[in-house]
Amino acid sequence: MLQYEEETNFLHGTLKIHVIAARDLPDTDSTFFNINRGDWTDPYVTIFLDQTQLLKTAYLENNLDPVWDELFSIPVCHHANSIKVKVMDREHIGAETVGTILISTDDIVDGEPLEGWWDLMVSNDGSTQGAVHIMFQLFPVGSLSEGKVLNDAYFEAREGSKVVMYQDADTPEMDIFNGITEPDGSPYTPTRLWMDLYQALENAQKLIYITGWSVFTGISLVRGDEAAHFGDTNVGEVLKRKASEGVRVLVMTWNEKSNDGGWMEGVLGTHDEDTLKYFKGSDVICTNVPRQKDSWLGLGGQFVSTLYTHHQKTVVCDTDLEDGSGRRRLIGFVGGVDITDGRYDTPHYPLFSTIFSLHAGDFYQNCTVGACKMSGPREPWHDIHARVEGPIVLDVLQNFTDRWIKQNPDKMDDILDLEDDEEISLDSEAPETLGGPFVMQLLRSITIDSAIMDEERAQFCFRKYGRLIDDSIMRQYVNLIRNAVSFIYIENQYFMGSAYSWLEDNDTLSTHVIPREITQKIINKIEARESFHVYICIPMYPEGDPATVPSQEILRWQFRTMESMHKRIAIAIEKAGCGTHPSDHLSFYCLGKREGLEDIEPVLENLIDPAPGTGAELVRESLRHPIYVHSKLMIVDDDYIIIGSANINQRSLAGERDSEICIGAFQPNHSITDGPPRGAIHTFRMALWSAHLGGYNPEFENPNSAECLGYVRSVTEDFWQLYTADEPTHSDVHLLPYPLYVSETGDLSPKEAPWDCFPDTIAPVVGAKSGMLPGKLTT
Repeated sequence: MLQYEEETNFLHGTLKIHVIAARDLPDTDSTFFNINRGDWTDPYVTIFLDQTQLLKTAYLENNLDPVWDELFSIPVCHHANSIKVKVMDREHIGAETVGTILISTDDIVDGEPLEGWWDLMVSNDGSTQGAVHIMFQLFPVGSLSEGKVLNDAYFEAREGSKVVMYQDADTPEMDIFNGITEPDGSPYTPTRLWMDLYQALENAQKLIYITGWSVFTGISLVRGDEAAHFGDTNVGEVLKRKASEGVRVLVMTWNEKSNDGGWMEGVLGTHDEDTLKYFKGSDVICTNVPRQKDSWLGLGGQFVSTLYTHHQKTVVCDTDLEDGSGRRRLIGFVGGVDITDGRYDTPHYPLFSTIFSLHAGDFYQNCTVGACKMSGPREPWHDIHARVEGPIVLDVLQNFTDRWIKQNPDKMDDILDLEDDEEISLDSEAPETLGGPFVMQLLRSITIDSAIMDEERAQFCFRKYGRLIDDSIMRQYVNLIRNAVSFIYIENQYFMGSAYSWLEDNDTLSTHVIPREITQKIINKIEARESFHVYICIPMYPEGDPATVPSQEILRWQFRTMESMHKRIAIAIEKAGCGTHPSDHLSFYCLGKREGLEDIEPVLENLIDPAPGTGAELVRESLRHPIYVHSKLMIVDDDYIIIGSANINQRSLAGERDSEICIGAFQPNHSITDGPPRGAIHTFRMALWSAHLGGYNPEFENPNSAECLGYVRSVTEDFWQLYTADEPTHSDVHLLPYPLYVSETGDLSPKEAPWDCFPDTIAPVVGAKSGMLPGKLTT
């Protein structure tokens, strides 16, 4: 693979393709498969960059001279020799190749437009029939002058907005935050997601609209000593009570097909059927909608609704306009935290001490085999969320409305008409923000099967088989990476992709360009001798038993992704002669919790002994456990932030698999062009790193500096020694180096036994390819 790249054109930028028409196509339906008289070829075009599929047009029934007139704009970061154009005949099951065209990338690499009619090769002997009219043009990085705003997105950027950023469901005052300041120089005040969410729901007078992968009615939002001051904060009861007061409460959950009966009942724990039953007969209008797809003969629809999810997590409700008029405005919540069990946590991440207090009735454990609510441990949970105010909320509302109407057409009248409601202000700017107002943009992964779409905005959507696809999350990730100046910080539940560039298994169905774009950004910085670092924090392993086949395959894909990135960086270092190590430019981390005996002793007499020979027994002895990273966060230069529901995998970024939503935000008053930004995004990252690294340190201020990287490396490596020590010792540090060795030549390998497996497991860190799971399941 790497030798091939040395001899191959590198296409980096935006490839625009206009599939215009074809003429005189052969009629492949005139053979045995011709079921009906007059049934001709049903042609569509698919185009590949070497072996990577870029697009599929609509298929046009019974047409030998089709006109598609479809435009595609595709981010590319590929070494490739050829463009392969295939005309296909859509069959009742599958498709048959009509003919093929091969075009050298030499013809487009210079950025000049290439347009023409190409003869269609229809047999192995080189004979041709028919021709296809296509235009190609490669726009190199920078030539389309994208800035922080994604100009060709379905939702436009909104000025005058506000975002409040949260880490975890609750973040109380903690000593680890001492030294952090707000943009105005005042001491940092931690933000408290579920407290703010409860108060927003409680204060709503007009509407509460909720979407979720999971919404569980059995949890309480306010806990601990404060709970007594707020009455009943149970989610289900709050929503029922608000609906009975006349607030329009709409709840839209994802219909997990395994909960519809059968041996896999409740496998993902979404509670969707329970939630639907809970609200039945109440004033809350709850719907349980599948991830559906209108497809050829309905076969693809069954596959999609079983395999893919609605993964968006949003709340929209009204609040006081606060101008003395009594009028209302809208606020929203967007991010990674579902309103469900197991999500309540703080940056303390206790394993045992809160099982009978803060987590009573909310015990959750999906990683350690044998654990239960009477033995522990619980599964620590780290996540990121946001509250949004101002004009951006109209887009969060629009997304909900468009999804509700599409998937609940019989209930479309349940959406309130706010345009004519004089008591609601829809054009109010957000309240004042420390550091100044934000420019914000709503980003999505979603298809027209799951949301109605505005015809005027369709030009900004991708298409597959003619279906509109909003893939703006992926495209904004690419845009921001290409424009990064000093550093990138990512937290994500998964990190895999750019399989076309892997050293092995490069036919895996995870072709989005994010990892390859990050690698190329680092290479460019190495060549320019500019300081730049990418920090990536992922879970130690996927949720579940890491030794199972699906988890091992996911780990394998993540290993392949990391391997391909480090190897290319090592080659760039050697070529530049700069004498650095690949980990000086790119570093991976995970989170873990190590406790001491003093942490468990207060509840030890109430805990039962874990079952012998289980993971729960091992953790009781070691007092360590991974902190599950569920975040979907990217911070670029302390200048721009993305928060939402989208993972860095094909499922979340393709636009046609899981439905996702994110917000992108920046403060114009704090731009990297004016020096290191010191706005609200910077403050939030400082708080996040302080929670991960055991407290504030001034070195965090400049993540691209060797001093910052050295400090992070020292603290995390010391914590690895403590985390893996035989005797349990409490630590306020949670950030661990991801347990793989990276050599100077960019080769990745497991640590020496026993740490070639994750602590307290028999699961290899490098994972394993299954060879039996559906290719789209684990990617």
